[in-house]
Amino acid sequence: MLQAFDLSYSPDPRVGSLFEHIDVSLIAGDKVALVGRNGVGKSILMSILAGRRRPSSGRVVLSRGARVSLLEQDFDHQFQGTLGDLVDLKCPESEPYVVARTLHRLGLPPEFLAREYRSLSVGEKMRGSLAVLLAAEPDILLLDEPTNHLDVQAKEWLERFLVDCPEAVLLACHDRSVINAVANRVLEMERGCLTEYSGGYDSMSAAKRLRFEQQSEAWQRHKDEDRRLRLAAEDAAQRAITMTAKPTGRTYDPKAKAFYSGKEAKLDKRAKAIRSRVDKARSEAPEKPFVDDTPALTFRCKPLRSAQALTARGISKRYDQKVLFSNLNLTINRGSRVAITGPNGCGKTTLFSILMRKEAPDQGEVSTDPAAQFASLSQERDLLNSDLPAIKALGVSRSEDVHFARTALARLGLRGEMADRPTGVLSVGERTKVEIVHLLLTGANVLFLDEPTNHLDLVSIQALEAALADFPGAIVFTSHDREFVDRLATEVVKIG
Repeated sequence: MLQAFDLSYSPDPRVGSLFEHIDVSLIAGDKVALVGRNGVGKSILMSILAGRRRPSSGRVVLSRGARVSLLEQDFDHQFQGTLGDLVDLKCPESEPYVVARTLHRLGLPPEFLAREYRSLSVGEKMRGSLAVLLAAEPDILLLDEPTNHLDVQAKEWLERFLVDCPEAVLLACHDRSVINAVANRVLEMERGCLTEYSGGYDSMSAAKRLRFEQQSEAWQRHKDEDRRLRLAAEDAAQRAITMTAKPTGRTYDPKAKAFYSGKEAKLDKRAKAIRSRVDKARSEAPEKPFVDDTPALTFRCKPLRSAQALTARGISKRYDQKVLFSNLNLTINRGSRVAITGPNGCGKTTLFSILMRKEAPDQGEVSTDPAAQFASLSQERDLLNSDLPAIKALGVSRSEDVHFARTALARLGLRGEMADRPTGVLSVGERTKVEIVHLLLTGANVLFLDEPTNHLDLVSIQALEAALADFPGAIVFTSHDREFVDRLATEVVKIG
């Protein structure tokens, strides 16, 4: 249905290609996951496949009559009008019953079409955008991070839909559970190339480990043989040198000179032959295994004085005549990793504001340890000044803080001049990384993280998991990433 041949793309000839000479094929029923670190070009590749961007070289061939729909990662949060207006704008030929059926499957009732788009929660906006996409009934779905902001129920529906649908699907995704549930192939974009693996994320991880082990063994055998041959060549050359050294005393025999000269020539010839074998072996050496930098993040955390960082007693909150939660009791202990779960719109973000004492509950009270220092990561990723360079937006001035910040940014993939770009021009994933570094710098010992894995690549998610697992303070977080919750949470609180 869709084939791409020898695609290359360079945003600027002065900085080289983002990727080169890659091939992609999609047939009916294909379920393919596209993974890779932030900034490697996944979104650009999907835009090229959708016909919205021209490659620097190569071509994309689409079967006659096939329709492609692309769900972009940065959908318009500020669309003016109702969800129905957005559907009419994007899919003017869609039948009303198709739109209603799609909304129902995404958990949005038909009356949501009359809701102002800007009034919807972030998760509802994403689900509405998915409804707009599916209402066009495409043959090929290109989905760029569709699971961001979706709650567990919507993700599970999306998984079932993608598994059962007859259309070809290319899914850029960092959610390991979704990849395992949906994908029959994984394409990993790394260092400008595309590598294909059969199966889901776990299968890809196992195949990469096996390949690394095999490459490491082959590389070690090559090094050992190279060393053995070099030593043999040096030994032969040294013996050739000493073979005709002039004897001393009574052992001197001038008639033996020709004999030893011949031995020297043979040894010298042998040494040259061994060196030739060394050169040939090096030209045919196996590929040295690539060792990706595993980011190591460290929080600057000031210790809590007491065992309890925060206590909420009997708190209740109502919004627009809707009870979000009632008589809720919650204790956040030092070392706790509390996951707040529930469907979109149930009040998780409001609960965060109350626990951080930014908003008052309708009833109940919240008390905190005097030594507790709060820091948060918002779902919108808008805490930092978008006009300032990333390194400036972090608000650091001391040389040791600047060094710490640049090191942390580099470990997350924002190296060199990328740290000096305005925060507003960075991708959502890159802005997330900048805000994570901001968290590292705060010295806070109580963290409130609203969907921290959204837009992050898999390597950065794993680095964040490791850093949060070692964090000595308390963490309250929301996440629809089931594997992230399973790995990190010491306690799960469900609301809604």
